[in-house]
Amino acid sequence: MSFPRDPEGEHSQPEPSGNRRRDIRLVVSGVVLALGIWFALANTQEVKIRFWFVSTRSPVVTALAIAAVFGAGLGLLVGRRFRRPSS
Repeated sequence: MSFPRDPEGEHSQPEPSGNRRRDIRLVVSGVVLALGIWFALANTQEVKIRFWFVSTRSPVVTALAIAAVFGAGLGLLVGRRFRRPSS
């Protein structure tokens, strides 16, 4: 009994798929998260924060976290508005 041969050879590699891209995103996300945690632990000093008419004192990391949340939200809104329709 004979099996058909692979036209590209027995040792051909499968084409990279979306799994590789997902893995890279997970690694990059993990590194960014680790750096963010390190930065937060290194910046625990209190600072005065003024937001329009409200003024308060809180750790630097709190101000950065609030700014990050607002920035991510704005990025998602802008990204959705300008996203090209898929074919």
